[in-house]
Formats: sequence, structure tokens, C-alpha cells
Amino acid sequence: MTTRKEVFAFNGELALLLAVMSYQAYMVQEVDVFALPAGFVFNRAVTSNAGEAFGYIAESPDMIVVAFRGTKTLTNVSSYLDAVQIPYPYVENCGKTHRGITRIYQTFRDKIIQTIKHLSTEKQIVVTGHSLGGSLAALLTMDIAVNTAFKNPILYSFASLPIADDVFTKKFYRAVKNSIRIVNVHDAISNCMTPLFFRNKPLLNLPVGREFQLNFNNNHFIQNHRMLSYIHFLIKRYPKAHEKVCKRNPGFCPDVSIYE
Repeated sequence: MTTRKEVFAFNGELALLLAVMSYQAYMVQEVDVFALPAGFVFNRAVTSNAGEAFGYIAESPDMIVVAFRGTKTLTNVSSYLDAVQIPYPYVENCGKTHRGITRIYQTFRDKIIQTIKHLSTEKQIVVTGHSLGGSLAALLTMDIAVNTAFKNPILYSFASLPIADDVFTKKFYRAVKNSIRIVNVHDAISNCMTPLFFRNKPLLNLPVGREFQLNFNNNHFIQNHRMLSYIHFLIKRYPKAHEKVCKRNPGFCPDVSIYE
């Protein structure tokens, strides 16, 4: 196992793979079987104490992926609106994080960390998620970097939401050397509505991850935020990645023809 924190360049193929895996996280509770790319096997679902599925862990011979879905229920919305700041409970003196989202994370944290601690550190661990799931992914990535033997986790989030104050954010970047926040410049939910909601909480308007901007406009604020829209843009932008990720894995990538 290497302990050196190598910094990796943005990878379009990995971004598309993780975008689709984040999309599949929405399917975990809806269907008995959801799709994974060739070479990956399902490890376990990530579920709250109440049994609500927020994502899953999957493994290939050289990679571990933890993928989270975004908001699906009114309870999730209520959690997001609970914007009080509380101390991040899993790293000492690590600043404050969004209470509602942190409380969701706490409902499955111990189970997921225990699972990760039993996985092979010879594999690269990658965390991903969309919207609310991107924020959960950030909380987990920090936890992994400090509290497990995986010292160089990778985070790719999509349209992630504000999660923390400046203390947490600075410590996050010291602990996590590979974090990319992929966001559409026309995504009003991530870029406009959310900052407006937090206008009276200036220290809670900090998403984490080096920003990698996409530029697509489907003329509707929901469509500019949807995971399907992000996948469609990545497919168009990275045709070679589309060949490897989608065409070589029939049934894995969702139908995005509605955006053609």
C-alpha cells in the first residue's frame, strides 16, 4: 500500500463512469437489480438505520466505488432545509458542517466505515454522488482520509450542495488531495438558489472540490440539475469515454435521448 498522496488529473472517462454510478444509486431502493459496469461487483447498499437506501458500495479488481444518490423524499428536503451548523463529529477540531446533511450521514456512518476498513487497501477508493449525494460523499471522503487506512481517496461530486464552514473546508483540502466538483454553469439549484438560501449563513456556502465546469442549458432549472443531463453532456463531450463506459456495458448507461 502506498501512503503518498498522488494528485491525479481530471479524467473524463472516470467522470462519466462515476456519473452513471451516481445515477444507479437512485435505483438501489427502487429495483431489485441495478446495473454495474463489467468487472464490478456489488458489495452492499448504504442504508440508514430506518432502512432508507442512499447508495451502495461496488468493487472491481483495482477500485472501490461508493456512490450516493441525491434527494428523493420530502424527508430529504427537510434535512436539507435544516441548515444549522454543528461540529463535524468524526475529526477533532474540524470545523462545522450542515446539520441536516450531517445527521443523514450519521445514520449509516458506522456501518459504511466498518465495511471500508475490511476492504483491500491495494485498491483505489473513489467516492461519488449527485446533489445531496455529492455532499454526503464529501463528508465520507473526509472521514475515509482521516479515519481509515485509505489515505488518498478520490472524490468526484456532481452538482453538490453547500456543506461546511471555512474551517472544515480548509482541513478537507489538506486531507483530501483529489476532489473535483463537477457542476453545470446553468445549474441554478447548485449555483444560484442554494447560495441564496444560505445568504444569512456565509460560512455555510462552501461546497468542496476543485470546480470543473460544464456548460449546457436545457432551458429548465430542474433539467439543468438532473443527473441525466450531466450524463448526456459528458457522453457528448467525451465520445471515447462513451465507447468504453456505455457501449461496452449494455444496460449500464441510462437512455438520454430526451436531450438530443
